[in-house]
Amino acid sequence: MIHYYRYRLNAFRVELKALRQQLAEFSLLLGTLFFIYVPSLAMGVFFALGKIVQYETDSEVIRVTFGFLLLQSLLLQTLKSAVLDTAHRNYHSSILTSRLHKWIADQGLLLMCHVLFLAALAMALAMGWQNVMQVPHLLLFLAAQLALAMTLLYRPISLFAVLVSAFGMALFIEQITVYYAGLFTMLLLSLFLPSNYQGVKLKRISTYTYWLQWAMEQPWVLIWRFGLTILTYWCTWVIVTERPDLKSYYVIMAQLFAVLWWGTLLIDTNKQVLQFSRFWSSISKLDSMQRSQCVVVFSVTFTIWLSGVGIFGAGLFELLTILVTPLLIWVILRFSRYLALVWAVSVVAIMLAKVLVS
Repeated sequence: MIHYYRYRLNAFRVELKALRQQLAEFSLLLGTLFFIYVPSLAMGVFFALGKIVQYETDSEVIRVTFGFLLLQSLLLQTLKSAVLDTAHRNYHSSILTSRLHKWIADQGLLLMCHVLFLAALAMALAMGWQNVMQVPHLLLFLAAQLALAMTLLYRPISLFAVLVSAFGMALFIEQITVYYAGLFTMLLLSLFLPSNYQGVKLKRISTYTYWLQWAMEQPWVLIWRFGLTILTYWCTWVIVTERPDLKSYYVIMAQLFAVLWWGTLLIDTNKQVLQFSRFWSSISKLDSMQRSQCVVVFSVTFTIWLSGVGIFGAGLFELLTILVTPLLIWVILRFSRYLALVWAVSVVAIMLAKVLVS
């Protein structure tokens, strides 16, 4: 039994190391570019958690709750394969047949990397039991974090349904207890959904509908981008509500991040084109597929960017952010290793121009 837990821990460490190496260049560049904001980011997490305890309106708690649940889902989805050891999951039975020990190992590794839950738990412990009982929705928040994290591991379709419902309820419900009641009700109902996702098959495939079929078969390439976009716009909306004098600067950054999330969709589509390049060449469709992926990626990015314009409005520099998209597409197709650098230079150029003109 001990050897199984030791194996799971070692496999977890190996996959985390590989994940860090994949993200090293981009995360280092972002950290260098925004290093002065990194401490504020950590403090912002605890500040937001504090809003759950000390709040002015129920709507404030609901907004923070949804933001945290969405953020934790995106973070844990990135770590899911490491937690479950997905690459070697089918061979676990040869080490240990007990499902109970597998489940315990899964939950232990999940808690180890569930930073947002640990932060909320640390705050609750620091408050003491008597103070926690004065804000019982904090316990509901902790329970929701754990429930959704476990759902993410084993029933991703249920998680998606709950998050969509949570977003809709956050827009219309204004009472904390009603919101959490609706959240847990949707969580229970979602368990009746099928555990495995099966994409719909289109009857006719063209160079453009191919990408629709591909997205339906691999929806995560879109879901995590939608999640990050909602979270980016959600946080920006909360910030500009508190600091309307800085609205233009935050909106520019929000739009630049949205362009980054969706412009990098070309990385995934281009892998698909290159993987089957010989097939596309054999039917004289390689050039058409390369053009179609650029058109699709730019169209989707422009649509998301336009939704941001509709939410926040736009001035000259907010409108300039969409011009970064064709630049990212060109770089990805020719010099993909410079993607992070080009995006960072674009951010500095637009923000510096904004400061100089203002």
